[in-house]
Parts: sequence; structure tokens; C-alpha cells
Amino acid sequence: MPVNVPVNNVKAMLNQQYGFSTWRSLDTAIKRLRCTKENFFTHLMPALENEDFYRDTPIFACKFSPQEGNEQFVALANEDGKLAIHDSSNNNRYGTLAHNNAIFDLAWTFDQMKLVTASGDHTSKLFSVDNGEIREERVFCGHSRSVKTVTFRKNDSSVFASGGRDGNIIIWDTRTNVNSFMGRMDRTIHNSHTAQTITPNKSRKKYTVSGPSIKSVTGLVFQDENTLISCGAGDGLIKVWDLRKNYIPYKRGALPKTVIPYAGSTSRNGYSNLIMDIESSKLYANCLDNTIYCYNMNTYNSQPIMRYVGHQNNTFYVKSSLCKNGTYLISGSSDENAYIWNTKHSRPLVKLTGHTAEVTSVGWCSNNILLITCSDDMTHKIWTVGLDGLPEDWQYSDKGLAEVMPLITNSPVKIKLKRQHLLDDTLSDYTPKRICVECEICSNIISSRFCENCNVTTLKRKSTNETMNENKRLQTEFGPRRLFANVNNIISNESQLAVKSLDLHESDESQEDYEPASKIPKLHPSTSASNANMFPSPTVNLPNYVIDGVAPHISYSPPKKKDLDWLTKIRIEKSIKRDFNRTIEPVKPKTPKLDCTPKPAKCSSPRSPLLRFFKVTNNAQKSDETNCSKPHGGCAYLTVNIQPNQ
Repeated sequence: MPVNVPVNNVKAMLNQQYGFSTWRSLDTAIKRLRCTKENFFTHLMPALENEDFYRDTPIFACKFSPQEGNEQFVALANEDGKLAIHDSSNNNRYGTLAHNNAIFDLAWTFDQMKLVTASGDHTSKLFSVDNGEIREERVFCGHSRSVKTVTFRKNDSSVFASGGRDGNIIIWDTRTNVNSFMGRMDRTIHNSHTAQTITPNKSRKKYTVSGPSIKSVTGLVFQDENTLISCGAGDGLIKVWDLRKNYIPYKRGALPKTVIPYAGSTSRNGYSNLIMDIESSKLYANCLDNTIYCYNMNTYNSQPIMRYVGHQNNTFYVKSSLCKNGTYLISGSSDENAYIWNTKHSRPLVKLTGHTAEVTSVGWCSNNILLITCSDDMTHKIWTVGLDGLPEDWQYSDKGLAEVMPLITNSPVKIKLKRQHLLDDTLSDYTPKRICVECEICSNIISSRFCENCNVTTLKRKSTNETMNENKRLQTEFGPRRLFANVNNIISNESQLAVKSLDLHESDESQEDYEPASKIPKLHPSTSASNANMFPSPTVNLPNYVIDGVAPHISYSPPKKKDLDWLTKIRIEKSIKRDFNRTIEPVKPKTPKLDCTPKPAKCSSPRSPLLRFFKVTNNAQKSDETNCSKPHGGCAYLTVNIQPNQ
């Protein structure tokens, strides 16, 4: 049995005054939520002997009965179309096959044990629960696609509204056409949620805006008898409708009473659930950007008064629920946990662990701290308040535990600086453009020169050392140059020369007694004035261009290059490429070639141009007397037969 912790603060205060009970903090009770093995269920209804190894389909909807005296009954519906009633006081369960398709939502009447369902078979049905039986009373047909959400009018058990994937909102009255089993619609709001789709056009590099596309109605809730609030799957709008107005003539798009735009900055602007507190002043909307927005419905302000974060909402099946007085909020999550918020804080108070899949539907009992969570792991758990400490056999009966979340406030955390005491007395009289913290080694804190360890900061504005850095030169036409010499560098160089000269004169002394200077002396302002430390100069933190030698505010831009025509650019590129290839290729040394082949001797007689028209044949025979040793033609010792070319 659950621990009876009253949720109503007034009732708890009266019980304390009469001595019936002590004041209890609900935060403390919520932190002790447990799920034991007896409250862990793998089937929607009691399993038969041959169904022990099989689990039902995921549960899509679960809600506690609001009727006084029957708050312990919770209705559950799953993907197979089964509807079950679970008595949390003794864990008795019974049910029936209500639809031939999935049941996405259900709603109880406030004064009777009756409920209406929304199914994927395009219908809604009214059931009565009595004496352990579920009896079907009427069927309501009017949607052309799946019915996604239903809700009853506030303080009226005969009028309810349904919204479907066809974008229509239908108002039903159970008192009409009583003699017929089929219900008749009272009024219809056509195309309640539409949005224009923008698609890119590749051919013209533009965006094509198509006509309005119909978006599914995912949430409905009544604010009063004549005001209905709805949300859509993809248009990012929460619309307020006045039911006293006739919306039948508006076939394309009805004009609502008020529109609350999307308050986030992402493209995931669809809503999965809407709930209203008991005073009808605050609206809680589960959005797919992992945020639950709370709006003030008394003023219809477009800016939310609170944003609840810390969970994940990736699907339209994640829903939330409020306790009776609206001080605590529970929601499912896609990270296998359920989260509970104190509505005064944006971060969750606890998270309920134990599921192994996405937690979709949740419920909160109206008269006690009794919760139910349903998950895609085909299980549902009932959470009750346990003892302060865990029992000894908890590891055997553990099916879920509430883990306390760290409370993160919105106020920034103040971090104290390490050397804050140095700034309290000295830098409080003036406000420089940049405060530099100095270590204890530096003797004069008024000086604008600091050591390397002092000038450490994470500010975006550049420090004085960065602006006065020696590497920053003035770029001129002839290269970098300085305006004038740095006085500190001159003094430091002179001090180094003085130290070297001292080393030469004192070379005969022992080196153990010698200690080199750990820090080069700096140029400090004159200390002759007695009131210098008491009244610091207002210009002490300004840069001294005479000492540093560089004026950073003066900048010389390099000379602009002359524009060249395209032919000259090609010629220059070719010449650069040719010179580059010459530098890369190795130059081979020139070596003289030795020609071993005998060269023919030149003939003394000139070649006649007539030989172009005659063929020369060598048929002469050498004689012993006139024998020439030179093997060439045209010699006087050879007889040549000249024949004309044919």
C-alpha cells in the first residue's frame, strides 16, 4: 500500500493544526519514490499459462480516474487496441479488445466511471467501467484518418473534443441522437493546423513555396466551457478556439481566437502533449526541442513564464502529467527515464530509473503520491513512497529507484580571484580600461609594466603587453620600422654590460659567493613625490609611447600593386616557372666527346651541279701503276661512268 502523503498543502496544514499528522515536505517524499517487484508488470492484463514468455505491445496511454473515491483506478491502452483497468490498491487488472488498431489517447469523465478512447481505426468509442467489466456504449465516426487525442470539457461529462491526423477538430455531444449507437458530431474545425512547405528548386536556385500542408492535431485541452486549446505536429503553433463561433464556412483554414507562436529557436517545433492546471491559468506544452513550456493563459502572453529542461523528447508519444495542485510535473523521456520537476524550478528534482526503453506515457494520482510510468520495453510500473532507507533485500526486489538530480540555479556563480586583496586598496579609486593583477614580486603596483606571470587574463580585449609588444612594428613601404628607441631596452642592455664588467673585475673571487641578477631592473617612475602612492595618477594605466617606442594606433598600409593585363601575367608566370625549373634541375658538366670514327678527306675538286641529273656508278678497275689509297669518289685515278637518270 502506498504511504498516504497529502498533496494538498491546505489539508496538510489543517492536519498539523489538529494533531493528526506533522508537516511533511513533498520534495522529501518524492525523493523516496520506489518501484518494487510487486508493482512491476510486463502484461497489460493478467497473463495466461501459455503467455508467460510473451509480452504485450507498448502502452501508448495511461490515466488515473479523477472521480472522487475511485482515484486508484488507472486506465491503460496499448498498440494492439486493448483497453485495461488497473486497480492500484490491490493490483487487480481486467480489460477487453476495444479497437482493431492502436489506441493513442483516452480521457476520463470527471464525475462518472466512463472514458472515451482515440484509435488509429479513425473512430472514438465511449466505454463504461463498472463491477470489473468494461462495456462499450457508443461509437463516434467522423475523422478520415487516425484519431490522435481526445479531451472532455471542463466540468461537463457529455461534451468532448477529438483531433486527428486529418487536421480536423470535432466537437461531440453524447446527449444528441441518444437512440442511435453511432454518435453525431456537433461542430467541426477544418484544417486547424496547416503549414506551408518550402522546397529548394535546383534548376533556378530558388525556393518553391507550395500550398498549405495539413498537420496532425496532437494535443487538445479545454480551458473553460467555450475555449478549446490545440497544438499541432509541425506548425509550431498553439491555437485558442472560441467554440461559440461557427467554423464550418472556413474549409481551407479557420481563424482562431489567439495564436501562441513557438518560443524556441530550433526547427523541432512540434508539440506532443498539452495539460492544464486545475485553475486553468497555466498551460504546459511538451515540445520536441526537449523543453516543456509553461504559458500564462490569463493573458495569452506569447513568452513562456517557465521552461522545464533536463529530459529528452524525440517522439510524439512522450507525454506529461500534473499533480492535483499543480506544484509537481512528471514527464516521460527518450533516455529511458522519467523526470519530476518542482514547478518553481526549471531543472528536474528527481529522475525515475529502471526502464530499458523510451518512457512514453505517465500518470499522477489525484489524491496521493502515486505514479505510473509506461515504456516501450512493454512494461509499466507503479511508483510509491518508500522508507527513508533502502531495505536489506532491495537488490532482489528492486525494479526502479528515484535518483536525486543536482539543483542548478540560474544565478551565476561568483569566482573569487587569487590575488583579490591586491586590488581592493589600490585600484578602487579609478577604473582603467583593463585591470591587470600583479604578483608579490613586483614592487610598484602603480607601474604600467608587469612581469610575465602577472598579465594573465581571459578577456577578449587585448592586454597592454599585447598592444605594446615589440613584435608589433609599423609596416611601411621599406619594411617594418620603429618610431623611436625603447628606453627600457636601453637600460636593460646597459645593466647587462655593467654586470659583464663586474664579472671581469671580480674574476679572482670565488664563484660560490656570486649570485647573478634574477631580474633586470626596470624603469620606474620617480619616487620623489611623497603623495604618489596615496594619489595615483589617472593616466597611470595608459600606454607610454615614449618609453615603449611604438604607437599602435598609427598603421601604414603597404603600397598597392599595379594592375597588369592578362598577357603580362602569363608572361611573368612562365618566366617564374622557367626560372624555378632551372633551379631545381641539376646542371650536368660539359665533357669533350671523343670521336673514334675516321673522317673522310675532303676532295679538292668541287662537286658539279650536273650530278643532280645523272647517276654515278663506279665501274673502273684499279691498275697497279695508278693505284690510289684514298677511298673516296671523284678522284682523278678513278674512271667514272656517268649515266643519265631515266
